[in-house]
Amino acid sequence: MIDKNDITGNPADNKLAVLTRSILYEGYSLYPYYRSAVKNQMPVPFGVIFPQDYAAFHEHAPSRIQSECIIAGITNPSVTIQVRFLQVRKTEVFEKRTGDGENGDFIAVARTEVNDRCLESGWQTIERNHSFECRAADLINRCKILPVAFDSWNEGEMIFNADKKVVAKLVTTVSATQGMIGFAMELIEGKSDAYRLTVVVTNATHIDQAATISRDAVLGQSFLSSNIVFKTGEAQFISHLDPPSQWQSAIDACRNIHTWPIIVDDDNRALLSSPIILNDHPQINPQSAGDLFDSTEIEEALLLHVNLLSDQEKERIGSNDPKLQAMLNKVSSLTPGDLSSYHSMMKEDRPGKFVAQ
Repeated sequence: MIDKNDITGNPADNKLAVLTRSILYEGYSLYPYYRSAVKNQMPVPFGVIFPQDYAAFHEHAPSRIQSECIIAGITNPSVTIQVRFLQVRKTEVFEKRTGDGENGDFIAVARTEVNDRCLESGWQTIERNHSFECRAADLINRCKILPVAFDSWNEGEMIFNADKKVVAKLVTTVSATQGMIGFAMELIEGKSDAYRLTVVVTNATHIDQAATISRDAVLGQSFLSSNIVFKTGEAQFISHLDPPSQWQSAIDACRNIHTWPIIVDDDNRALLSSPIILNDHPQINPQSAGDLFDSTEIEEALLLHVNLLSDQEKERIGSNDPKLQAMLNKVSSLTPGDLSSYHSMMKEDRPGKFVAQ
């Protein structure tokens, strides 16, 4: 599930790529995995940024996230910032009822089968990324705003039976979204080489009938699993969880809204601000079976659930979502020995002390 473009020769960069992708897809799919299952009919992601129009009528639907962190060590550091989120891609299935060829009447259905292929209405996601670089000298005591916009699109696929007649069609749509990324820096009082960096991500997508539209409907124009990645090659980020005493007051003054910054690498030059609170220097368990879209939960239980699925259920799950098919392929390749290694595993937490893993 890791994009080959994310893989580099730098182990720290690769660790960041694996971690951010795991966070990005946390909650993407829940057991029993197929889209018509009640639990999976709509996404249940972390870190949703709702459109401002909708948020104005719904107190608990935030339309922005804000991350503040401290970067120190040199004067005028350069920082690369990447904003990442998912957007819903909706697929609808229509059965042909009357008429010939591509013309005639089609009716929306939850699922249908054609030539042993199961077609289901539901959703997938596409990744949205926006990266930019900034220097402290360009941002001191000023705020820059970058617009973010993604166009809507839709595509259709006619489905033919064994007699090469049109019997159904798939229609896939993605809604247009708009937003803003605001960022600024300020010198920390009494320091000449330390700065507070602020990044605010706002969803400014216009919503018709924002007062009455349902949450499920508005998710198509929301930013899902939103997170921000900070990287610098020159300075260092200061830990929010365990700052040195001389940085405590500066860290206390930082304001993070719906997101939390953690140090990722050993050199403190990469920071991830995510909706899931983690400790500094987090790691994916090296024994992890792969991308189960629930990396912060109990992987052993998920593996057992997947292995209890029938072949027909697995076929139904994978035929409509490449991400789920890749997950099934990975789990199916596990041996009984691989599965047993998850049960009652112990690791040395500190010399002479062991904890259940």
